[in-house]
Amino acid sequence: MLLSLLLTTACMRELPSDRPGVDGELSIDALDPAYGSTLGGELAWISGGPFETGDRVFLGEQELEVLSVQPEALEVVLPATDEGRYDLRVEGALGEAVLDEAYRSFRDGTGQAGALGAVEWYELQGSYWSEDSQDFGVAWWGLIEPEDIHYWDIFGADTDACVSEPVFPELRLWDLGASEAELAVRDRSLVLQAREDRIFDGSLGSEDFVEGARYSVPLVNVGNLPDFGVEELARTPGRFDLYSPYLYGSQAPALQKSELEFEWGAAEADRVMILVERYDADLNELIEVVGCVAQDDGAFKVPGKTWQQPWESGQWLYIYVGAVREGEGVVPLNNADSRVAGVYWLLGAAVTD
Repeated sequence: MLLSLLLTTACMRELPSDRPGVDGELSIDALDPAYGSTLGGELAWISGGPFETGDRVFLGEQELEVLSVQPEALEVVLPATDEGRYDLRVEGALGEAVLDEAYRSFRDGTGQAGALGAVEWYELQGSYWSEDSQDFGVAWWGLIEPEDIHYWDIFGADTDACVSEPVFPELRLWDLGASEAELAVRDRSLVLQAREDRIFDGSLGSEDFVEGARYSVPLVNVGNLPDFGVEELARTPGRFDLYSPYLYGSQAPALQKSELEFEWGAAEADRVMILVERYDADLNELIEVVGCVAQDDGAFKVPGKTWQQPWESGQWLYIYVGAVREGEGVVPLNNADSRVAGVYWLLGAAVTD
């Protein structure tokens, strides 16, 4: 189980006056935060009491430094630990109190990804789509065992390169124990539903995708995550223009394999991703998929040798060009990065020549 979010020392909660312990018997109500990284060093509050100067605090067998004492709260420094669950014990003039498995320590993920997913918007290019076609968006994310990975690694680890049949790397996802999770941006909030694979996802309307904005998971109590939240889960890029291939007209253009040379305007992105899906003439069979990762330098050409299946005229191409920005938030349970991406996709179609 995942446990609660680290709160700052300036955000002490008001404690009820009818708690156990006011009659002189020492008690522990809670440790806040109830989880953290194996590195330690974070500040935490113990609620309960009555506490007195000179009380000693132990997490497992380690004695903690006590920074401040109030009758109903102790401020302590969390120690470096091994992964696992730990009992909390307070010893004082009024006796001893123990809170079983009060704290869980997670392997530190500093410099690695702890959350992965995307907040994506797809803008259709050209007027050759069916009448009921329209721009659309999706959002999906999950907490993962810390790993040095980025959203664009689905298209290969190299930049300015392409792969045929891209496959998303295998990940180990945490079970949040919740059926839904809230996603907020500015004054809007939407609810994503949990899937069996432990990913939260949902559809976005035009009002839900905000360009150049920061998306957060608000501080909420859900499932195995009491008081969990991520201040910045994802960042979205702004809109940009695709100059080549020309996909804006009233008819899908005809393109040769050598003409998949892309040029775009300023995207202010960490990376630009290019995805080309090739279908048969009747759009019934997906023949091949090629994915590329490029620097945001305005131009990239898909090497012809990337295509593994024979290129024949009259086939359909679905072409996606996406500006990608990563989130810069920190996952509070293990100090890992949120690398949930914000992606603005331009989606057009072409016919092979």
